[in-house]
Amino acid sequence: MRSVELFAGAGGLAMGVSRAGFVPVAVVEWNQHACDTIRANQEAGLAPLTHWPLTQGDVRDFSYTNLGEVDFVSGGPPCQPFSLGGKHQGRHDSRDMFPEAVRAIRALRPKAFVFENVRGLTRATFRNYFKYIRLQLSYPALAAKPDESWQDHLARLERYHTRGTPRG
Repeated sequence: MRSVELFAGAGGLAMGVSRAGFVPVAVVEWNQHACDTIRANQEAGLAPLTHWPLTQGDVRDFSYTNLGEVDFVSGGPPCQPFSLGGKHQGRHDSRDMFPEAVRAIRALRPKAFVFENVRGLTRATFRNYFKYIRLQLSYPALAAKPDESWQDHLARLERYHTRGTPRG
């Protein structure tokens, strides 16, 4: 089974996914030190890291067009926008990568996915945005319309979820 790992960090989640039998077709991380750790572990011959196709760069610039069929997508979008120790800016924080997680699911249509984050994402402050993330991941074909606010898109997703109709 083929997988993609986004926001890989030093590769802990991706290592577990690989050891579960998935073969990564892309591992994407922007942080130099994290990528250096993955490369050092690859050079040391640590399985299953040896065959990881690592891309160091911003996931916002990553193209999914030539990856072929992907069964599983995983990753850990940055938690700072939602953590108690962060600035609590949520979707207004430039580090919010959940839109990129959704973009990956829309593009790849995997059989399954796992995205981990922090408990702070479920706080009342972020309740609607968390619902928005969940519904986008549940119904990736219902993308936002041009000039549609995220709140209007959320309302349309909620209608679809409860009534099965995407009508505006």
